[in-house]
Amino acid sequence: MIFMALQGNIPVIPTPFVNGNIDYISFDRLIQKTVDYLEGYVVCGSTGEAPALTAKERIEIVRYFSANIPAGKEIVVGLGHTCLEEAVEIGLAASESGVKAALVPSPYYFPNSLSMVVDYVGKLAERTGLDIVFYDNPVTTSTRFTTNDLIQLSEAVPQVKAIKMTDHSFEKIRQLKTRTALTVFGGDDIICYRAFVAGVDGNMIIAPIIFPEAFRTCWELHREGKFEESFDIYSRKLLPFISMFGPGDEIPTTKALFKHLGIFASDEVRSPLLPSDNLRVREVLTGYRQAEKAGAI
Repeated sequence: MIFMALQGNIPVIPTPFVNGNIDYISFDRLIQKTVDYLEGYVVCGSTGEAPALTAKERIEIVRYFSANIPAGKEIVVGLGHTCLEEAVEIGLAASESGVKAALVPSPYYFPNSLSMVVDYVGKLAERTGLDIVFYDNPVTTSTRFTTNDLIQLSEAVPQVKAIKMTDHSFEKIRQLKTRTALTVFGGDDIICYRAFVAGVDGNMIIAPIIFPEAFRTCWELHREGKFEESFDIYSRKLLPFISMFGPGDEIPTTKALFKHLGIFASDEVRSPLLPSDNLRVREVLTGYRQAEKAGAI
């Protein structure tokens, strides 16, 4: 198996809206604030409200990022869908724009078997030519995978080069790293440091776009074996925010914070999501301000 070059901090990003339309100026502000500290971005994932975006909108976002981030930065396109044909359409447009990898979960709603997922992911990979980061997310997909299941998937679909782990099984991360050449990304902010310790190769979460410089320093120190220094940054500068931030409502709370910081023009979300209420905004800002006092910003 060819080892995947895609590693490091490639955060999932929300999609800004103003009056129902995608706000590309807010995308620009987010890129300018964060790009120097990241390896790339995941666009049109679940954090990007992909289920509420049309296929046309998802294609436009991918093309915009492909044209507007510096050379050497990666774009991963979210291809979560229950319609294979539309997922292929988005994936082909991404590939034509220079994107090399897609983040793909199990199809939502269906009671998936491993054979069903192998069939779906295999067809998507074959028809788009994209490398696949398989998204192991048992909560939203109602589909649970063992380590052996993921290994069988990667053997059946060689384009599966990486796993994004939102499953909180740290032993599964360790097993994947010792038994395979798969790249493994941490996928949940609330347990991100334990994923560091378990051996992930990178992070597809939100925190790196909230505190880009502090998160990168924390990550790099850990990778260098400077564990006490790394954990000091995490516990003092990042954890106060992360503990107030999630889990479960990361999309509206991130948008509310970005509006407060002047990065997004609006905290607008699309139905069925609702904006954060005043209590949640106050909680998130409390965590952010504590991190700010500790020098995270």
